[in-house]
Amino acid sequence: MTNKLTVLMKTMILKMLTTAGFELTASQMGEFMIENDYVSFFAFQSLIYEMEKDGLIGARTEGHTTYYHIEEAGKLSLDFFEDRLHEDIVGEIENYIRGKEWEKHEEVSVRSDYTLNANHEYSVRLQVVENGMAQIDLMITVPSEAVAIRVCEQWEKENEVIYGYLMQKLLC
Repeated sequence: MTNKLTVLMKTMILKMLTTAGFELTASQMGEFMIENDYVSFFAFQSLIYEMEKDGLIGARTEGHTTYYHIEEAGKLSLDFFEDRLHEDIVGEIENYIRGKEWEKHEEVSVRSDYTLNANHEYSVRLQVVENGMAQIDLMITVPSEAVAIRVCEQWEKENEVIYGYLMQKLLC
């Protein structure tokens, strides 16, 4: 694939992400790109890999599904290259996104994760994200992996109660 064609394909993917307004999976984007013969499956996978590596798109894995979103560098790139997309291609992208009845994957998403930190304790990150914006982003340190797992499990079950309690205490 020539450099000019690569730029065009990456711009199309960025346009899809901004048109959708929410995270998309590779299969959702690939369906459009591959079925319309813009790229092969392998070329598409390569584009996604390069775009993530270059910081144009970000990825978040939930279960066995990876969701992609546009990063700030991707927005800048789209601003620069978008005028190179022919209006017919833009129309195809808009019609494709509009024609799909995907639910917005992330209206409200509860997230929890933990990592081993430099002090050999576990940093636990707890979040509630609504429409791409963190409503709460809490980081706590716990002494063991077992406690980190338990905190994540409880956050998944009790996040609304915990968030409500914190807001009540903070706003009193």
